[in-house]
Amino acid sequence: MRLQSKLTLFSAASKIVILLLLILVLPPLINRVALHNTDLRLLEKKEEVFDIIAEKGIGTFVSTGEDDMYGSYNLLKEEFISIEPIDTSQIDNRIENSYRKVEGDIVEYRVLSLAFEVDGGTYLLEIGRSLDTIRDTSDTLQRYALYFLIAIVLITVFIDLAFVKILLRPLTLIIRRLQHVAHPESFKQTKIPSTTSDFVYLNETINGMMGQIKDAFQKEKEFIGNVSHELLTPVSILQTRMENLLTDPELPEDMLVKVVENQKTLHRLKSIIQALLLISRIENEQYLKDEPVSMEALVLDVAEEIEERIESKRLTLEINMDQDLTFQANYSLLFTMLFNVVNNAVKYNRPGGAITVKGVLTEAGYQLSVTDTGVGIAPQQLPHIFDRFKRLHAPDRESHGLGLPIVETVANFHQIKITVTSEPGTGTTFTFKFPKR
Repeated sequence: MRLQSKLTLFSAASKIVILLLLILVLPPLINRVALHNTDLRLLEKKEEVFDIIAEKGIGTFVSTGEDDMYGSYNLLKEEFISIEPIDTSQIDNRIENSYRKVEGDIVEYRVLSLAFEVDGGTYLLEIGRSLDTIRDTSDTLQRYALYFLIAIVLITVFIDLAFVKILLRPLTLIIRRLQHVAHPESFKQTKIPSTTSDFVYLNETINGMMGQIKDAFQKEKEFIGNVSHELLTPVSILQTRMENLLTDPELPEDMLVKVVENQKTLHRLKSIIQALLLISRIENEQYLKDEPVSMEALVLDVAEEIEERIESKRLTLEINMDQDLTFQANYSLLFTMLFNVVNNAVKYNRPGGAITVKGVLTEAGYQLSVTDTGVGIAPQQLPHIFDRFKRLHAPDRESHGLGLPIVETVANFHQIKITVTSEPGTGTTFTFKFPKR
């Protein structure tokens, strides 16, 4: 999982946990706040009642008779106020929940009970507010608080996602740069726009490491090119000497056999050197890509070149070019690339098998495929078929493991993408996807 996804998921999960905790704590907290506000409101009502009594006198509410009392309920029975005479021994000041019977209905109230003295008498003042009304208010507060919390969590998650994306953008740029590195020489050392020292250090480290790899890769290419070039001369001289020996009529027959074997060895050595030299020159971009190459003509030329080998092995070659394409490239290199693949299709095919070359123009570009009915390639070997000097099977003992590396090098030089599918015992398909021009 990507670092950005992990950070976002962690942020979202932590906020969800906090939200769940708040949902558990919120109801009792809001109920407590609602009761506290109700108590404050009851105390405010008490002061208002005292102000009215001080202004109008207690007689406005109750007469001097002992059984007389004052009671007032609003229309919906949500609040009430009552005043009645009491003895001094009954004084009890408190705020509590209590049930009252109002017009035949039993209603639970939050009641403030307060004894007070005025004009020589003692009275009990009770001010109540319906608990159902308090609960309705509490439920409304809880609902809106929950909506608010959910909205806050969603907003902060999106903000965190945007912030994490901005924060990790330098890392994304570094990863993209590395993903587009086809070979060390294509890597360009650049600075990243970031104030995060960790990312700056990582980028500088990668630049330094890739610089060292690039230098080593360049030295390797120069070494292979120079050595290959230098080895060709003595090998050619040895071949000439061997040929001169073969023309000597006095050469004994047993020595003649040894000279012929030595000449075969020199031929294989020369082929290896020439292949390495070709790879080195391609990688050093010593070839031009300025020729208009017809895909159909290229396929026909390869078929003509390999016709004798196909007939000797009793194979059939089917060419199916639905559409043609003229590609700006190097003809000799493309010929070598396609010839090596078709040659392998012949070499590793079964007697009486078939080879199919198909070309089709797609939206992404031109696609050329070579399919054979040969021995196939084992799945564990597929990732290594383009490794240099990797010989998967060499029935003629002539292979030196550089044919497919040359194919890959030529393809990379022309920005051609290669895909290989194979099934052991059934056959192999090489697909070349030419870029759209």
